[in-house]
Amino acid sequence: MKNSRTNPEANIKEGHALIIGGSMGGLFAARVLSERFERVTVLDRDSFPETPEHRNGVPQSRHAHGILARGQQVIAELFPGIMQDLREAGATTEGTLVMVSPKGKLPIYTDEAEADGVWASRVLLEYHVRERLKAFHNVTFISQAEVTDLIAAPDNRQVVGVKLRYRDHRAGPEHLHADLVVDVSGRNSKAPQWLETLGYDAPSEEVINSGLGYASRYYKKPENFPAEWAGILMNGRPPHNPRAGLILPIENDVWHVTLAGFAGNFPPTDEDGFMAWAKDLPDPSLYEAIRVAEPLTPIRGYRTPTNRLRRFEKLSRRPAGFIVMGDAVCAFNPIYGQGITTRSLEALALQEVLRTSPDATGERFAQKVQKAVAKVVAAPWMVATGEDLRWQGVKLDGAGASFSTRFVHRYGDLFLSQALHDKALSAAYQRMINMMEPPSALMKPGAVARVLWGTLRREVTSADTALSAEAIRDLRARPAALQG
Repeated sequence: MKNSRTNPEANIKEGHALIIGGSMGGLFAARVLSERFERVTVLDRDSFPETPEHRNGVPQSRHAHGILARGQQVIAELFPGIMQDLREAGATTEGTLVMVSPKGKLPIYTDEAEADGVWASRVLLEYHVRERLKAFHNVTFISQAEVTDLIAAPDNRQVVGVKLRYRDHRAGPEHLHADLVVDVSGRNSKAPQWLETLGYDAPSEEVINSGLGYASRYYKKPENFPAEWAGILMNGRPPHNPRAGLILPIENDVWHVTLAGFAGNFPPTDEDGFMAWAKDLPDPSLYEAIRVAEPLTPIRGYRTPTNRLRRFEKLSRRPAGFIVMGDAVCAFNPIYGQGITTRSLEALALQEVLRTSPDATGERFAQKVQKAVAKVVAAPWMVATGEDLRWQGVKLDGAGASFSTRFVHRYGDLFLSQALHDKALSAAYQRMINMMEPPSALMKPGAVARVLWGTLRREVTSADTALSAEAIRDLRARPAALQG
C-alpha cells in the first residue's frame, strides 16, 4: 500500500463535511469531498477491519460483486495506482468473463481500452480504497457511531450536524457539527423520516418487488481448468427458468460463486439443494465447474425482496447542508452488478457539481447534487427494473410491465437472439452491461437495422454452451470434489 500518496488540496474552501456510511458509496464521496473541504469525517455504525475482511455492516459483501469496466475506470481515476495495488495483493488480471444471456452464450467481447482492469473481491477493493483515504490528512474515520438524527439551525432551513449514539458505549461527543452532511447510509436510510421531523416532505418513491434471493460460496479454482474463460455470468431465461449464476474470479485463484433466483424463487443454502439449483441453470457449464472445485466456505444466503428509488430531486423544499446518495437514493436489484459502478459515477457527478458551485453548503447546491445523482441512477434503475418485470408476479408500484416495457422486452429478445451470431451486436450489448454505453445505444439506427435484417434472414439455431463440449466432457470425467 502506497500511503505516501495524498489528495489534491488546491480547491479547499469549505469547513467540515460529514458522511454517514463508510461503505463504497461513502468512501467515493469522501474522496471527492476531500478536494473541497478542510475536514471530512466518515461515520459508520460498524467497525472497520485492519485487513481485507468481511464486516457485519455489509452483509451482502459475502456475495459476488462485479466491478464493471466503467467503474474500474472511475476508481482508477479517483485513486491513481490502486489497480496496481490490487494486482500486488493477488487480484486476477487475466481472462475474460463469458456472458450467457437469456438467449444463450454471447461471443466473447474484449476491448484493449478496457483491458487494464482486475478481478478482485469487494472486501479487497473496499480495504484498499479505505487505506488510501486514511492517508489523506483531512479525512477521519469514526466507527461504531450511529447517527440517530440530524441537527438543524433554529429555523430548520440548514442542517448543521448530527446526533450520535456509540454502539460500543464509549464516551464521545453526542453532537457533531458539520457544514455539509451527506447520507450514504444505505437502503435503510432514515433520511425521509429526518426530513419530516424538520418539517419537510419525504421524497416520493418507486418500489419494485423483485423478490431476489441469492446464495454464495467461495471455491478454490480447480487445477488445469479449461482456459476458455476466467469467469461466467449466466442469466435466467424468462418466463420459465428464474435461475441465474455467476463465477467471479477474485484474488489468489479463488472463485466467488453466487446463485440467484427471481420473483421469490430463492436458491437453497444446504449442500444438496445448492448443487441441484446449479444443475438446473440454463447452461450446464457453471454446475460442471463447481462440481469439481473445492469449497472453501459455507454457503450463505441473502434476500432483497424489495428495491426502491427515492425521488429526492423532486422535493420542492429541502434544507441546505444535506444531500443523499448511494442506496439511500436508489437501491436496485444487485444481480446485475451495477452497484459499485453506479456509486463511483455518483461521486463523479458530485465532483462536477462541486467544481462549478461557489458554495457547497447551500440549498441550491443540494438541489443540483440531487438532480445529478438522479441522472446517474436513471439508466441502471431502468435496466434493473425492466429486466425484473419480465418475471410473473414482479410489480413496479403495484403494476406489471407497461406496453412500452413489453415492447423493449420484445426488442431485447430479438437483439440478443441476433447477438448470438453478430459480434458487433454482442459487443454493443456487453458495453452497455459494463456501463460504457447507455441503454439507448442498443436502439441506434445501425443496431436496429442489424437486428431486423438478421432476424429476417437468420435460421433459428441452438446457442453454444459457455464451455465447449470438449471441456464439459473433460469435467464430467473428473470425480466430484468433496463438498461440505
